[in-house]
Amino acid sequence: MLGSDPNPSQPTGTTDCMTQSRDAALARIPHTDFLLTARFGDAQSGLIVQRVQVCGTNPAMVLIAMEKGHALSPLIRDSRTFGLSLLGIKGRLLSRLFRDERGTHDDPFIAFPIKVGTLGAPIITRADAWYDCEVIRHFDVESNFEVYVGLVRDAAVERVDPSPLPLRATTPRSEAHLRTTESARLPHIPHLPKMSTKARGRRA
Repeated sequence: MLGSDPNPSQPTGTTDCMTQSRDAALARIPHTDFLLTARFGDAQSGLIVQRVQVCGTNPAMVLIAMEKGHALSPLIRDSRTFGLSLLGIKGRLLSRLFRDERGTHDDPFIAFPIKVGTLGAPIITRADAWYDCEVIRHFDVESNFEVYVGLVRDAAVERVDPSPLPLRATTPRSEAHLRTTESARLPHIPHLPKMSTKARGRRA
């Protein structure tokens, strides 16, 4: 019967151990943070997703699994498009902002540079890479997730300066020179006059 325990003879403790082992194994599958975005009419929203997979290269397609019940779902369904941004170090603020549940009346995009996709999806370009996708398939897999397959209409990666920063050689002589030049920048402190040994003896 649907929803019943597949192994009713297993003790509760054994079932919990098996569940923990299964979750630990699933956690080994590579994943990272992506920002999934969509707009329909005046409403737009975004959600951090981690389950993204390339499922075609000719033509280029990506598969996304997102948790059900978010306000983003009807926007993707009605607009038939979505934007996807691969978050890196620069995306920490985006990650914190879009992990919180919010209504479609809010505008979480106001502080970030946005590219409007081919079909109108808002795409945040402050990312390691971004993708403009057209929905070609939607699956309800009878779990807490739903699956979208998107045809990649446009994509780009962040431009990185290939020239490395010059490195300064660190040798004992160069370090000593550095200490000398750094001390020369300090405020001038007048030196006290040296006291001779005879003067010290008379004062004592």
